[in-house]
Amino acid sequence: MAFSKDFYLGPEQVRAFADLVGDHNPVHLDEEFARTTKYGQPICHGMLVASLISGCLVEAFGQGTIYVEQAIRFRRPVPVGSTLRVQLGDPEAAPKGQSLLSTVIEMQQGDIWKRVLEGQATVIAGEAHG
Repeated sequence: MAFSKDFYLGPEQVRAFADLVGDHNPVHLDEEFARTTKYGQPICHGMLVASLISGCLVEAFGQGTIYVEQAIRFRRPVPVGSTLRVQLGDPEAAPKGQSLLSTVIEMQQGDIWKRVLEGQATVIAGEAHG
């Protein structure tokens, strides 16, 4: 059951996330400030990028899916205005009715997709896979 879904993270999504979690670091929100950093432009919050996995798990495993654990490795920054692809690997059975699966997020750069996040999720499948 490999699963993938594309997302766009623009300034509106970054601002809404910043307001929701209270992280108003100017590297995310202030283009003038961000130009002075090593990134040269505003970048998305890492946890905003990682949070895209959550809804994909529910789409893939059904309503009522419980997100038990997530290991994450951030590989590169994501500029605001990027198109991302969340990919979920095939689940493997784990103890206590749980499933383990790989989680990967890639960023589109022209015709190339570059990995920005990799990890592993543990879930308890919802009604679709009960």
